[in-house]
Amino acid sequence: MQLPDLFLLLRGNFTRINFQLNLMNKAAFYIIFLLLALAGFAPAGSMQLHAQPSCEISIDKPLPVCPNSNFELSVPEGEGYKYLWTTLDGTVLDTTSSFLLKLTETTEIIVRVTDTVNFEECESDPFEITVHTPIEIEFVQQQLTCTNGDNDNGNTAQVRAIAGGEFQPDEYHYFWEVKPIQIAPGDSSLAIGLKAHLIYNIIIKDNYGCELDTGFRTEAYDNPEVEIYADPDTAYIQNPHITFSFVNLSSDSIDIINHFWEFYIGDPAYQDSIVESDLDEPVITFPTIGTWPAFLTVYNTQGCDTLYSHIIEVKPVKLFIPNVFTPKPASPGTNDFFEIVLDEANKNPEIPLNRYYQSSKLVVFNRWGKKVYQSDDYQNDWDGGGLPDGVYYYVLKCEGYKSNDVFKGAVTIIGTGKTQ
Repeated sequence: MQLPDLFLLLRGNFTRINFQLNLMNKAAFYIIFLLLALAGFAPAGSMQLHAQPSCEISIDKPLPVCPNSNFELSVPEGEGYKYLWTTLDGTVLDTTSSFLLKLTETTEIIVRVTDTVNFEECESDPFEITVHTPIEIEFVQQQLTCTNGDNDNGNTAQVRAIAGGEFQPDEYHYFWEVKPIQIAPGDSSLAIGLKAHLIYNIIIKDNYGCELDTGFRTEAYDNPEVEIYADPDTAYIQNPHITFSFVNLSSDSIDIINHFWEFYIGDPAYQDSIVESDLDEPVITFPTIGTWPAFLTVYNTQGCDTLYSHIIEVKPVKLFIPNVFTPKPASPGTNDFFEIVLDEANKNPEIPLNRYYQSSKLVVFNRWGKKVYQSDDYQNDWDGGGLPDGVYYYVLKCEGYKSNDVFKGAVTIIGTGKTQ
């Protein structure tokens, strides 16, 4: 078939011709396209061409980029295109035409673009993204401080930032997020007048405009660890005297050079309800029923103060005096003694009367009025003294902080096998 016959055939039987553009037939295509145009085929509307996918990578920042700083990579978009961004080792980064990325070291990246309509594909050459040397930071706390930031000696910490990397430390630019007066004059790397146990932020920039945003938590002088003791821990209103003391549990490493006690013994709204002392073992009287705090402030060798607290309780007194007991050998180990205890659910005969009252005196008589037992400091230890079974009469005189109480009554001894 001659070329004019080909033109006639194409003109008479086709209104639309698609050609595949590739590197092998590109020259032939242009020749045929020109001949068709001369034969009367209109290019517009009668012929559709499509572009091959492009894998040319673009970046929106100049190279090298700053470490850990966002930049955008992109390739031309196309209808029906799919994208796969990977590193050289096959790590998938993204599947869109453009995405944000940040790096800490120089990396080579490849993109593969697939035209799902025309079944074409391209893959880029490795695209090298160079990265500036990261900024490294070292903090040196040149001055510790006390933990109590409300005091003047709790605002004395000093911290120096030392940057490194591609430049010398003094070539970096330091921006502490503190008050202007907390920057050392002429030295922006040194922050002063800081409190303890707080995080202070700083931004460090190099001459490329790269920056590092980080922070440092300040330390303080060590505080002693203290335990407070109260004897007794629970007092009673008729004997509300408590002895306080403390132990430095960290004495092997931290000395206490001074201390100060403060006790709330009543309504804190009144000045006379607060008692202060600098004694090692103060004895404090609590004249009111209730729960009360004791505070101890200790000072280390740097003059830093640490506050500790202890809670004590003051209870009312209501005695339970038995009306019968069974000395040995009647029921050995059970109800052997004349035991005077608090009238409460958990009666504890191990606690003597002098815990409840400042002093006490017990006298016991037989039915003829003869005194058979006496104690000026009763310890719940009278076992009947070998007396025969029978009824005996007691008088218990208790001297208390609030009042003096007298208890009178009868107690029966049974089970001895003896009779009066």
